[in-house]
Amino acid sequence: MSKPQAQSYPELLTVSEAARRLRISNWLLYQLIRTDELKTITIASRRLIAADDLANYIKERKEIGHEAQER
Repeated sequence: MSKPQAQSYPELLTVSEAARRLRISNWLLYQLIRTDELKTITIASRRLIAADDLANYIKERKEIGHEAQER
């Protein structure tokens, strides 16, 4: 019998960590969360951002930027 594979979970970032990675203020990051531009995970009273969701947000913003440049 083979051993079950260990599940890989995305890295979870605090609001401050995610804001630092985006080089924006915590206030602006909370605005992105409130407007549903950035997904979060709530565990107890902590709001966390999965690193892959942050990467997806950056990718989407890059695509929007490229579309605007093509016009």
